[in-house]
Amino acid sequence: MRRSYARNPPLAPLQNQGRPGPQAHRAESHLPSAPSVPKATAVSTFPARGDKKQVEEGLGFTPKFDADGLMPAMAIDATTKEPLMLAYMNAESLQLTLEKGEAVYWSRSRQEIWHKGATSGHVQKIQEIRTDCDQDAIVLYVEQIGAGACHTGRSGCFYRKIDTATGEMSFIQDGKAFDPESVYGKA
Repeated sequence: MRRSYARNPPLAPLQNQGRPGPQAHRAESHLPSAPSVPKATAVSTFPARGDKKQVEEGLGFTPKFDADGLMPAMAIDATTKEPLMLAYMNAESLQLTLEKGEAVYWSRSRQEIWHKGATSGHVQKIQEIRTDCDQDAIVLYVEQIGAGACHTGRSGCFYRKIDTATGEMSFIQDGKAFDPESVYGKA
């Protein structure tokens, strides 16, 4: 089902088909051991950003990506309101998320588009997407399909809490929701 998002004009088809564009690098560092980091580049299909007032008060969705072409995307269970995971999106993965109605991220470790649940079957069906005031971060309210969202086998990635008085961590979730080795073939 195609949804209408904040009165934007129809978006142009993606030019990139799941692969990052030419590898761009950060400005040279004066530290010899500093590695260059490839950007998650993709052809943006979103309208150009307006002035500050248009971005903060208008209804046009004009996402702002960081210097690496990414924006944080927080997935929250739409029913329980529990945080599930924090990942990143580039323009292409965000566009695919809007088109599919399922969460699609940019994997920083693999440097590729990552359709959540493609391997595990633990898909995130989008119920609602929110953006912050300057449109450089989003929250995805999702229906988590399958046993969990975390690659460790838990229902979500935020399974520990930090005691603010002592700084010590403790588990807030007993056990695992699924066996990651049987799902992913690795621990």
